Amino acid sequence: MKRNRCRYCKSLFIPDPRVGERQKTCGDPLCQKAHKAENNARWRKSNPDYSRNDYPRLKEWLDQHPGYLNEYRQTHPEYVKKNREAQRVRDRSKKLRLDIQAEIKRQAPEITNQLWNLPHLDIQDEISVQSLEMTFLFSTLPCLDIQATIDNAFCLRQNPTIHTGR
Repeated sequence: MKRNRCRYCKSLFIPDPRVGERQKTCGDPLCQKAHKAENNARWRKSNPDYSRNDYPRLKEWLDQHPGYLNEYRQTHPEYVKKNREAQRVRDRSKKLRLDIQAEIKRQAPEITNQLWNLPHLDIQDEISVQSLEMTFLFSTLPCLDIQATIDNAFCLRQNPTIHTGR
């Protein structure tokens, strides 16, 4: 019989006669899992809008099956535990992001006063203020949109036929 090489672990295997040449993996659960993940990723890439507009259908089904989610959670404690841990991670990362933003907002008046009192503050001078203070300074000047200028310059360099309208 002809042997095939597994795409994932590279071992030789004899394909199941019912599947034949279509068999891509050796049958090891890890190889099958990798193959399924690859197929799912390929399908999601070719069908990007599939789950975006799925909420009305899902909501209708859940309305027709009241209590389904509660029953599922009661009969699948491992799912509940896994979801609870994942939610803690999401909450921590969100809290960290909000803490950083709040810290910047609290420092705003202090930073502004420090910058205002610096003699001869010039961007091209040796930087004597902290990077956070410089970032704040640039972000508070409404007429100074450095990032848009940089983005436009980058786009023009990548494709000279694009006109930005500025």
